[in-house]
Amino acid sequence: MYSEKLHSETVVDAPISKVFAFLTNPNNIPLVLPGLIENTDIPELPIRQGSEFRFRYQMFGVVTEGTTVVDRIESPSVYEFTTKGGGVSHWQEKLTEEDGRTRVTVDVEYDPPKSWLEKVQLGAIRTLVPRELDQFLKNLRILLELQS
Repeated sequence: MYSEKLHSETVVDAPISKVFAFLTNPNNIPLVLPGLIENTDIPELPIRQGSEFRFRYQMFGVVTEGTTVVDRIESPSVYEFTTKGGGVSHWQEKLTEEDGRTRVTVDVEYDPPKSWLEKVQLGAIRTLVPRELDQFLKNLRILLELQS
């Protein structure tokens, strides 16, 4: 269904409940996901299956907007969502506890927005997007470990 697939993982030196709470609060994600400008119209927390909110994302100077819909959420280990509009994607975030630390595994399937394809080569997107996913997990780990 999607044309591109990514996988990344990291271990965060923080309890699984803290990592899960951070990842499932849309207000937090612009702090750690490169390119994500903001999430807006966030419903009452905690989010649950069916919750929706809006996003603004920028890559290569192109700003896209869309909606995020929560597909599945199982505290404290599973968070899945789909983005629609400016960026069509499906994210699967899985958390497992390892001796008081948390392994975060992220799988993303996506189709690059047509506006991006018109302005840049697909090869450039294929290089940048995996780096942004890795940076997302690195930022998450650093931020949560500094708070511990």
